[in-house]
Amino acid sequence: MHKLFIIFITLSYLSIIAMAGLIETHHVVHEPVVTNVGTVVHNAPSAVSHQSLTQVHSKSVVHPVLAPAVKTTYHTSVHPVHTVHSPLVQTYSAAVATAPVVHAVHSSPLVMVHH
Repeated sequence: MHKLFIIFITLSYLSIIAMAGLIETHHVVHEPVVTNVGTVVHNAPSAVSHQSLTQVHSKSVVHPVLAPAVKTTYHTSVHPVHTVHSPLVQTYSAAVATAPVVHAVHSSPLVMVHH
């Protein structure tokens, strides 16, 4: 009797865990579908003659090429996304004195003196 009670408790515990979503289950669905793998274009020119005038008409007929396939879909349990908002921390830097940037230097002409 004690073993039966332990088995019952174990099975009920496992069913509670399964209902709580702690055991992740995947449902796989295989569906037969027909897919379009290409097209075949038939071009058959036809001519119509009226007394002295012959008109050539070009009609193209497009036929799709279909093939059987299997579409597989995985259905999984949805896990909630928890977002954590961190406090906004602002930092300020002290003003630093810098020298101005010089783009051009005006200098006097170079004079060479020889003694």
